[in-house]
Amino acid sequence: MQQKTLSLLEFQKRFGTEKACQKHLFRLRWPEGFRCPRCEHREAYFHRNRHLFHCKACGYQTSLTAGTIFHKTRTPLTKWFWMIWLMGRQKSGISMLSLQRMLDIPSYKTVWIMGHKIRKALGDRDAFYKLAGLIEMDDTYFGAPKPGKRGRGAHGKAKVVVAVETPGDKPRFAAMRMVPRVSAPEIQVLVEERLVAEVVVRTDGWQGYSVLDRPPRRHEWLVPGSGPEAVRVLPWVHTLIANVKGNIRGVHHGVSQKHLPRYLAEFCYRFNRRFWEPQLFNRMLHACLITSTITFSELKA
Repeated sequence: MQQKTLSLLEFQKRFGTEKACQKHLFRLRWPEGFRCPRCEHREAYFHRNRHLFHCKACGYQTSLTAGTIFHKTRTPLTKWFWMIWLMGRQKSGISMLSLQRMLDIPSYKTVWIMGHKIRKALGDRDAFYKLAGLIEMDDTYFGAPKPGKRGRGAHGKAKVVVAVETPGDKPRFAAMRMVPRVSAPEIQVLVEERLVAEVVVRTDGWQGYSVLDRPPRRHEWLVPGSGPEAVRVLPWVHTLIANVKGNIRGVHHGVSQKHLPRYLAEFCYRFNRRFWEPQLFNRMLHACLITSTITFSELKA
């Protein structure tokens, strides 16, 4: 039977209590039953007062949320579940201020940290996947301290390289990376991390993309430079760039360069799974369970 997307009322009914959320996390983290993180033994005592699992073999104690983004959280899991569901449900994203009001979270600082913890998990998960086949690639620029020159010569703007897998007449998957400069070495990092070895990559005429000329890749220079012609011959990468800029400007009203990579990761994660909407909540929750958390001091450093 095909899985359907939970409605708001169905979600509340299913995950309306802390106990229900804990049971669901347990099933996602240990689908075959408890496994000790240290020795992988399958049996443990459960200390109800301390909410700890005590391994019967090695004596190691762990909690359901240890090693996840929920580690030592004081926010109820019910609110975490709602936040993850709403961030995945809204195709254009949702502002932290809206979530603070909807979920009755007293401090904006708390909801802001929660949002970045979730984005980190999504970015860590997407980093495992690589684009293949036919790729469109281009670079773009976000924000500036004050109005100035547009394009690659702009001062003070965040530089982002964007790659989109386009197997047919529609885009499939995307990857974005903020770089200190749009140069061959920086582009090479994105290529090695996020593209398989044998791909066809289409770009404009920017010299930094010459790194793509190395076999086994095939590089197609479609236009002599950037500009209106690049938008016509590289339609999907420019559509994606316009969408992510509209998302950040319209929903988040701009973000700092320091935190931009996590917002880009959230956008790409949701875009890459747009055809799997019924599974999206569990996929996001699983991503939150398999990555370590990020602290407020790390976010502010």
